Amino acid sequence: MKPFNPHRQSQKLRRFTPTRKPAGIFSVSVVFSDSALLILAFFLAVSPFVMQPGINIKLPSAPFTGGARFGSMVLSITRGGWFYFNDERLNEARLAEALQVAVAETPHAPLIIEADERVPHGVVIQAWNLALNAGISEVSMATRISATEENP
Repeated sequence: MKPFNPHRQSQKLRRFTPTRKPAGIFSVSVVFSDSALLILAFFLAVSPFVMQPGINIKLPSAPFTGGARFGSMVLSITRGGWFYFNDERLNEARLAEALQVAVAETPHAPLIIEADERVPHGVVIQAWNLALNAGISEVSMATRISATEENP
């Protein structure tokens, strides 16, 4: 015979069996996908505010006369007189070598010179002559397009 248990009736009442089954892995995956989309939206919203390292050049403005072709080489000249070509800071002697190497790799690529508006005219002409001596046949100057002068 079993011993008397006064809590037997209350134990039966406490054994609650749910009528619905838990969703299982689906509910967990929904939580992870929601948080992943929230993080993605945060990074997309904040990414334009990340500063990229670079050089500060204020281009002179001029009316738009044409665009740059794809695959153009870009030579940047800062107001301090430094030349930047292929993500490298160069002086005049090293610029001539770098331009010759670039012409050997891509012989028909045009060169775009973007110079700060405060760079002396002689420095820009010097860079232009180095490009012509290296064998670059098409050299053009980059300018900033004025919003009022732009034609749709």
